[in-house]
Amino acid sequence: MIQNILSVDVEEWFHPEAVQHLFSPNNWSTLQNRVEDNMSILLELFREKNVKATFFVLGWIAETYPKLVNDIVKDGHEIGTHGHMHKMVTQMTPAEFEKDLNKSIQILNKISGQQIIGFRAPTFSVVEQTYWSLKIMHKLGIRYDSSIYPIWHDRYGVPNAPRNRYQVFSDNGKVLIEFPMSTLRILNKNIPFGGGGYLRIFPGWVTNKAISLTNAKGYPAIMYLHPWEFDTRQPKLNLGFFQKWRHYYNIENNLTKLAKLLDNFNWTSFNSVL
Repeated sequence: MIQNILSVDVEEWFHPEAVQHLFSPNNWSTLQNRVEDNMSILLELFREKNVKATFFVLGWIAETYPKLVNDIVKDGHEIGTHGHMHKMVTQMTPAEFEKDLNKSIQILNKISGQQIIGFRAPTFSVVEQTYWSLKIMHKLGIRYDSSIYPIWHDRYGVPNAPRNRYQVFSDNGKVLIEFPMSTLRILNKNIPFGGGGYLRIFPGWVTNKAISLTNAKGYPAIMYLHPWEFDTRQPKLNLGFFQKWRHYYNIENNLTKLAKLLDNFNWTSFNSVL
C-alpha cells in the first residue's frame, strides 16, 4: 500500500504571510505563545494514530522553544527546516536566503541531534524567479525540497512544474530531490488538495477522493499542516472579508477531518519515502 507523506510547518499564529505584516519581528517574543499547545494536540493525535511525519520547524521557533523540537524528536519524527524567520524567498536576495537557511540548519542540527536534509520555503515561495535558491539548498546540504506548488496562486506557484517527485541536481553523488505539492489534473489544470487551506475548505470526501486517485496512479500524496490551523482560540485579526475567510475558515472542524484522513490512509515522513 502507498505510503503518503505527512508534514507540519511549525510556526506561530503570527507567522503566516496573511498576518505577518501586522507584527514586527522585534515584537514576536512579546506575543501570545500558542504553538506549544497546538503542537501538543497534533503530537498526541499522531501518537494515537501511530503515524510519523516530517516537521519543518522555523529556526526562530526552535531557538525560542527548544523543548518543542525535543518533543518532536522523542516521538520519532523527522525534523526539517522552514527557514529561520519565515520570510518568503521572493523577498530575499540570494545572500540573505543563504544566511537565513544556514542559520536555521545550524540551530536545528544542534537542538534535534538530526542531520537536517529537508526544506520547505515559507508560503511555497520557490517559484520560477527564485529557482536560484535550489542551488543554495544543495550547497548547504539539503537533499530534498518541498516548496514548489505546480498551480497558479496569488502568492506562489509554478503551474508548469512537474507534478511528481523529480531530481533537481546531482553533484559528486549528492542529489537534490523536489517533492512538488499534491495536485489533481482536471480539464488541463492542476487542482491543489494537499492540506493547509485546501484541507479546511474542501469537504472531507473531496480530499479522500483526491488522495485515492493519486495513490491509484502509484504516487504518494503530500499533506501539509500548520499548528495554528487547529487553534480555535487564537487571536482573530481584521484581514478584510476574503483574507479572513481564507485564513480562518473551518478551523473548528479541522482536527476531526485530519483524524479521519489518518485513519483512511497510510502516512510517513519525507525521509522514509526518500
